[in-house]
Amino acid sequence: MELAGRVFGESGRRVLLIHGLGSNSEGWWRVGPGLVQAGFQVTAPDLRGHGESAHSDDYSLAAYAADVAEVGDDWDVVIGHSLGGSIAVTLFDQNPGFGKRLVLLDPALVVLSPEIAIDMFTAAYQAPLTAASVSADNPTWHLEDARIKAQALQQSSLSVTQQTIWHNPDWNLVSITSKLAVSTLLVGSDPALGSLVPPALGQGLADLNGLIRFVNVPESSHSMHRDEFAALMATILEFIV
Repeated sequence: MELAGRVFGESGRRVLLIHGLGSNSEGWWRVGPGLVQAGFQVTAPDLRGHGESAHSDDYSLAAYAADVAEVGDDWDVVIGHSLGGSIAVTLFDQNPGFGKRLVLLDPALVVLSPEIAIDMFTAAYQAPLTAASVSADNPTWHLEDARIKAQALQQSSLSVTQQTIWHNPDWNLVSITSKLAVSTLLVGSDPALGSLVPPALGQGLADLNGLIRFVNVPESSHSMHRDEFAALMATILEFIV
């Protein structure tokens, strides 16, 4: 599938940003320009069933990854959040030369219970899909993040979220993550606020693979690029510049 999306910057080292479930490329509205200021050119696609890209009847990780692979390879840096991190790991497993550095932002590496995962990721659809509602549920977010997230949820659907879980019944990327052959920054959110990568898992992967560095962003939620933007950008730039 040919993906819609956006490009930030006109030249520089190439960065690929892969958004998470129920989001879109516009959600990188601060991350993209922040990377441009550091000398990068940034490409951010809308995944299938998200943003302005077409919907599908296949939401397997393999299908998501095949779409993103067509955007290009040999990236200087690949950054994936949540589902985007899962897609990035899948791509590097298929093609170790997909990029020179990898940043995983609270990636969904394993889904132990599809039912719990669906409840977690569809919760946003239980409230009105408005900027005001999203902002009320996420008071630490910038108002623009709330607006964009509400729009992204409208562009996608409850069904896309459900199918993404059900179409990947064996969702477990821990083993292939432990064997990544690329310099990787694995970033977990604050464990006290709930993280898809608890410290035991993150540090365990770092202990197994010397190419992986694990860090937490204090006081950040799963959506760390929204509620702890400055701290996250400092962490990313320290790794990639």
